[in-house]
Amino acid sequence: MKYMLTILFSLLVVGCSYEDIKESIVPKEESSFAKDYLDQLRLKNYEYIKTQMHPELLAKVTVEELDKLSGFFPEGEPLHSELMGSNVRTINDVWSANFSFESKFKVDWSISSVSMTKQDGKLLVTGITVYRTKESQKVLNSFGNAELSVPKVLLFALTVITPIFMIITCFFVYRTPIEKKWRWYLLSFVGIGAVAMNWTTGEIATKIATIKLLGVGANAVSEFAPLIFTFTIPIGAIAFWLKRNKMIEQTMAKKASHQDAS
Repeated sequence: MKYMLTILFSLLVVGCSYEDIKESIVPKEESSFAKDYLDQLRLKNYEYIKTQMHPELLAKVTVEELDKLSGFFPEGEPLHSELMGSNVRTINDVWSANFSFESKFKVDWSISSVSMTKQDGKLLVTGITVYRTKESQKVLNSFGNAELSVPKVLLFALTVITPIFMIITCFFVYRTPIEKKWRWYLLSFVGIGAVAMNWTTGEIATKIATIKLLGVGANAVSEFAPLIFTFTIPIGAIAFWLKRNKMIEQTMAKKASHQDAS
């Protein structure tokens, strides 16, 4: 079952390399600073850690808290580190950013992040998080790694079937002798409401008061993030099939009346 779902999933997700996007948009100087800062925390260089902190954070942090954070890093040197994600923004001329990294050690992995801002051109750290995991987020959130359940398989099936149903409906609009087909071409791809499912956790979120065109698919924020499957109720396609026979009868009746009149 998992292999069949994986093949179907590969047909749903198409896009450019995450590495290409990451290289083009992530500010290198700031991300390098964040990575080095976390390395210094792992090495317990607290003097450096404190000198780079924003005054508000510095006033709150104790050596004991820094020790606790540093302790979440697995022992030894990291075998591999990779930028998981970044969020850079400027609000009211105030620059801020967050950089997250995943590091592989001989035993276990670490997920760490640094939040920062700029004052007079200097980078100042405003927050730090570190935690340990047993495996890479790429593996934990991969499509094939998720535990299958009835709700997951059902929602995945609806994500696949819904666009197929819309396309088939559009084809039958073309083949059906009705007037103003262009309206039904468009309505074939209109959906109401949205259901989104986190493939890793199985969490489901719904939004009723929304109208979507097509509105189905699968995406992930990054290669480290869980996949989110989304589908909509194809209300336009359903309406076509409910009205189809009546519309055919009306069209045929109009043609017959025109022939009688002539």
